[in-house]
Amino acid sequence: MSDLDRLNALLNSGELLHPVSDAPSIVDLAAALHSAIGVPDVPLSDNAGAIKGLIGEPEHLVLVLADGFGMNFVVGLDSDAFIPAHLTAEMRTVFPSTTPIVLTTLATGKWPAEHAVIGWFLKLRQINAVSTIISYIRTADKKPLSELGVGAQDAYPVPSRIGGASFEAAHIMPEQIVNTAYSNYWTGGVPQIGYDADSPQRAIEMAVERIRTARKPTCVYLYLPQVDGAAHRLGASHEDTLNMAKKVDCLLGALADALPSNARMIMTADHGHLDAPESKRYALESSDEILRLCSGPLTGDQRAVYADVPVDNLDAFREAVHRRFGADFLVLTRSEVERAGLLGKGMLSEETRYRMSSALALATRNAVLDYRAVLGDAVHPMVSHHGGITPEEIQIPLVVA
Repeated sequence: MSDLDRLNALLNSGELLHPVSDAPSIVDLAAALHSAIGVPDVPLSDNAGAIKGLIGEPEHLVLVLADGFGMNFVVGLDSDAFIPAHLTAEMRTVFPSTTPIVLTTLATGKWPAEHAVIGWFLKLRQINAVSTIISYIRTADKKPLSELGVGAQDAYPVPSRIGGASFEAAHIMPEQIVNTAYSNYWTGGVPQIGYDADSPQRAIEMAVERIRTARKPTCVYLYLPQVDGAAHRLGASHEDTLNMAKKVDCLLGALADALPSNARMIMTADHGHLDAPESKRYALESSDEILRLCSGPLTGDQRAVYADVPVDNLDAFREAVHRRFGADFLVLTRSEVERAGLLGKGMLSEETRYRMSSALALATRNAVLDYRAVLGDAVHPMVSHHGGITPEEIQIPLVVA
């Protein structure tokens, strides 16, 4: 059985979930939100139209993105908690299910196949090197891409729609990411307001204040990274992580209660989480056989790894991955990824094709392939991960309140 056949079998069994399905997607949510806040000429799919109908025509809108708060956390809450009680739909996020990919989709309304932000680490043609795309740096030496002649339009080739809204917009996010290259791109140039990430209560207060003092239609985007941080550090099933999920749920309930009647709150997540046991945390060194079969560095994420493999080495590369990791990873060629539609509807854009390289090593279970040390990146141990297409990673909530 080929790896593509194995992928299809896993999708048919439900062990993996395709990001493109009959279920609403975060691409649909992006289109509905953009249309609701007055971005002109936004095409709406049936699912996007249905979401816009749920949003209605409020004078003010608050979008909360709770990083990492996938359906696996929602089902762990009491049924009368705020999020389960106001759950409108289960959606699917995009692949790879990682924050920069999803945030770029929310900003552009496009699938990763088109917008080309397809991994945490990406090779950029302008510097012929690997970048940490959300940090806007060359990975090996942490030099800002701006100093290397890379413009934001090079790193993020599809423009954000958010700056074109007729609503007055503001973005509330942890202070350390305010006015960074990526946040400036993502927000489309609208005001950014920082808060201490250890004090999410203050972020809620700021959102309420912004809406209550608004003098014209206003949209507030609120980013809460607390659950994601706890899950990475401690694990998705750790008591402290679950307590953080409960805290965020309570804060969102307080936010909904404090908003005036002419405001609507939307909440979702960028992805869920999946714990990787130590036995499934594979690490590569620079002398590894897998790397010797490649003509360039690995990129992407730890559960969705892009490899630049010459055609003559492809069979050997696939055999090496299977020999080392068994059934934990599939190897798909770029054309197989495109035919399978994993990066979304439509053909891969030229920039996406370049950044993806020639092959994808896709995690099928709870394994990760850690090559960060080879790139010169700091290796911070993580217990829980995301990036793949297991139900735990790809199912996300849609809350309308």
